Amino acid sequence: MDCTLNESLHFTIENTNAKLLGRVPCVVQLPFQDYLDTKFDSRGIYNVALAEFGADWIGDLLRQQDPDVIMGVGIEGFVNEPLMDERGYTNFNSELLSNSDFKDFVDPKGRYCFFSAIPLVAVVDKSQANGRKIPKTFADLFGPEYENSMVYPDDGHMLDSIMLTYIYKEAGEEGLKAFKRNCFAGVHPSQMIKPGGLEKKPFIMLMPWVFARLKALQPNMELVWFEDGAPILPLVVTAKNNETAKEITEVLFDEKAGIIFRKNGFFPSGSTNVNNDLPGKLKFIGWDFIYRPDLLDIISFCRKVVE
Repeated sequence: MDCTLNESLHFTIENTNAKLLGRVPCVVQLPFQDYLDTKFDSRGIYNVALAEFGADWIGDLLRQQDPDVIMGVGIEGFVNEPLMDERGYTNFNSELLSNSDFKDFVDPKGRYCFFSAIPLVAVVDKSQANGRKIPKTFADLFGPEYENSMVYPDDGHMLDSIMLTYIYKEAGEEGLKAFKRNCFAGVHPSQMIKPGGLEKKPFIMLMPWVFARLKALQPNMELVWFEDGAPILPLVVTAKNNETAKEITEVLFDEKAGIIFRKNGFFPSGSTNVNNDLPGKLKFIGWDFIYRPDLLDIISFCRKVVE
C-alpha cells in the first residue's frame, strides 16, 4: 500500500482561498478528491492534502486561510485553537452525520461532527504464542505475559493521538509503563504487513484496521477486534453557519463520500445511511477528555513516560 504523495496528480495544498480545508489519511486522498471533482465546478473550492497532526497545524493554516468547512484528524489541534471559536465553527448540518456506529460520540459542545475514524486493532502471530492467550480487550495488552512481544504503529500520529492517551485514560502511568515494557519497537504499518518485513517476530502487532485486514490474510495470523471496542482516531468536520458551508457539507456528508472512506480506507463513516459492517464496536476516549484544558500537557507527559 503506497501512501506517497504524487504532487502531479492531486495536490491542492497551495489553494489558500479554498472554502473547504481537508486533511485526510493517505489511502483515501485520491479517490476522495476524484469524488469532489465530480461535485464541484472548480478544484479551487477545496484544499485537500494528507493528514496533519499536533497542536500547531490548524492555527498556522487559519492565520493564512478562512475556509467555511474544515475536516481533519489532528483533533488536539482543533480543540486547543482559539481561532476555531472566534470564527464561529460549529457542527453545522450534523443531522446528515447520524450513523448509529457513532451515536454515543456526539460532541456535547456542538462544535464537531464525526465524519469518520481510524480504528486501531491487533493482529497476533499464533506461531509466536508460546502458550500465551490471545488478548481480548485493550486492557489485556498491558499484561506482563506480553513483555517484549509487541510492536505499535509508528507513523507519526497513531502513538500520540490514539494509543498513549487511551492507555493513560484506561490505566494511568502504570499502564504507560506496561506498554513500554511490552513493546520492543515502533514500526510503520506498511512494514508490518510485508512478509518478513520485521527482523524480530512479535506476538502482537497493533495497527489500523485497513492494514490489519491485509496482515491477517497471512499464515498463522489472526485479527483481534477488542471486545471493549477498537480505539479510534476521530476524523471530524466543523463548519460555519452559512450557505456556502451548507452546499459543501451536503457533498461531504453524502453517502457516496462515506462509502469511499469505508470501502477504500476501512474507516467507518459517520454518514447516516452507510453500512459500516463493523466486526465490533468502536471505543472513543470521550469529549470530556478531549476538551480537558491540560490535554497537551497529558500528551507530553505520556511521551516522556514511554521514551
